[in-house]
Amino acid sequence: MSSVHILNGLTAPVDSKPQRNARNILILNLMPNRAVTEQQFVQAFAATGIPVNLTFCLPATHHIRQHEAELRAKYRSFDQVRKQYFDALIVTGAPLDRVAFNTVDYWPELQDILAWRHDHTRGSLFICWGAYAAGKIDGIFTGKQIDRKITGVFTTDGYTMPQSRYFIIPQESVKRGSVIAGNSELGATIVTEPISHSTYVAGHFEYLTGTLADEYNRDRHKNGAKAPRPVNYFAADLRPRNSWQADAKRFYTEWLNAIPKQTRTNKEETINV
Repeated sequence: MSSVHILNGLTAPVDSKPQRNARNILILNLMPNRAVTEQQFVQAFAATGIPVNLTFCLPATHHIRQHEAELRAKYRSFDQVRKQYFDALIVTGAPLDRVAFNTVDYWPELQDILAWRHDHTRGSLFICWGAYAAGKIDGIFTGKQIDRKITGVFTTDGYTMPQSRYFIIPQESVKRGSVIAGNSELGATIVTEPISHSTYVAGHFEYLTGTLADEYNRDRHKNGAKAPRPVNYFAADLRPRNSWQADAKRFYTEWLNAIPKQTRTNKEETINV
């Protein structure tokens, strides 16, 4: 029996039901290839062996260019989960790190969601652009845009993970919490804020082996030879190498175990299970 139950989304089994005694995780999926992102998180959590129920959500105010009707039917909106309680919230990355925050169509709603989480979740994880945006909203740090993409697999303070971004989190800009990993070249790559049990990760532990290669091929199709090649990633035969799998398992296991356990009221049990 799988330890990961997808309760909705593009890849959810028919009539999927939550498992008891599992962590209930709400994932605000902002990535354009949502089905792939769902499977990335399934793989990441399955490796931990810790039971989780995954609910996928979309901002109601986001304009979706393709297949909007199907996505709205498969995903929850924030209004549909507003009254529910979850063990944790995850906000994914998004291809928005080259635009201003106030030009993002769902920026006000994202601020609302991040405020909501303080009373409806016990922990939060923000990934790539999600971390960049949440750090700004929460007042944890001030990231900055950069001209050349950081792409490849990097190790900082014992954590190896893929990076794919046009921003940096200067370590000296972190106002609250702790920089768990980072360096002067990449900036802070993992920041934790213990009071709100929030973790901000600049990279992508959840990426599959070929994800960076897919992104590189997409960038080459768009930008030709100007597309930066991911470093520390391709083997001599040009095949992608997954050197972060063990650290991904360690990170997600530690993150799940660090979420404070809650004793739900009967009302909350009815909402979630």
